Amino acid sequence: MYRNAPAPPHAHYFFPALTTFTLGHRHRVTFFVYAANGIAGDGHVHRFQGTTDLDAEHFHRITGYTGPAIPLESGAHFHWIQAEAEEEPFQFREGYYKTVLTIPRHSHRFAGPTGTGIGYFPEGW
Repeated sequence: MYRNAPAPPHAHYFFPALTTFTLGHRHRVTFFVYAANGIAGDGHVHRFQGTTDLDAEHFHRITGYTGPAIPLESGAHFHWIQAEAEEEPFQFREGYYKTVLTIPRHSHRFAGPTGTGIGYFPEGW
């Protein structure tokens, strides 16, 4: 299908994962990765960025890259993500993101699989 065409752009959903337990709390992480061109066997990666959910009155920024594409027997693929949230705790106050100075800087790790690719054009487009 894609022999002479560029690999199709697509994204992936990162299923909800819990971060490591630090300073008496953890965060939930869920997001979509940025679209990238690729197929199951080419080793492509995706960039991601976002925030954790709010817990213990703060959240953290997350950024990084997925691992390379992991092929499935069906011809689809997924990616493994292993990352660490940034140390700076934030709150959304008065219409702005503000660093929380009353909470020590700390980090949380998280890991898990993405779903299979989404957003492909229908065959024949």
